[in-house]
Amino acid sequence: MKNCQYNTRFIIINTLILWAFASFSHFAYDLSGNSIIVGLFNPINESVWEHLKFMFFPNLLWWIATYYLQKRTCEIDLHKWIVASAASLVIAPLMVIFMFYSYTGALGIESVIVDIALVFICYFAALKLSLHIYAYINPSILKVIISVLLILLIFAAFIIFTLNPPDFPIFHDPNA
Repeated sequence: MKNCQYNTRFIIINTLILWAFASFSHFAYDLSGNSIIVGLFNPINESVWEHLKFMFFPNLLWWIATYYLQKRTCEIDLHKWIVASAASLVIAPLMVIFMFYSYTGALGIESVIVDIALVFICYFAALKLSLHIYAYINPSILKVIISVLLILLIFAAFIIFTLNPPDFPIFHDPNA
């Protein structure tokens, strides 16, 4: 079996796939007739928190699907893959938070075009950094366990805070 190459072309193509998935995710809740099940995994309002869902859930599905599709033809180390996926699932939403609040709060910019570009930029950076981690890390079992727990914690936070959002600005719907 060969080692898969995760070059810039691969990352750009997959960033576009994630971006398309995130674009659909933005409208999935409304298209579902406001199904609570769909709303647990897709934005239910215009809060920053809800929009972070499409930086997490499509990304999580991508890491799972890519692992199963690639392992047929490539030699993939599951432990490295788990640690890299956890890094991506943390990096993408955090980059959105930092960049969004930087250009809206610090610079006073409000632009749907910038918001859309931000999704692409953050997915690209998260994949690039995470696949770099995959290439060079030799994780201990503790790092793998911590990565799995981190993924489960973030997953649970999205579910819990969708059902019971705290009273913090990141959870406020500006249209409400």
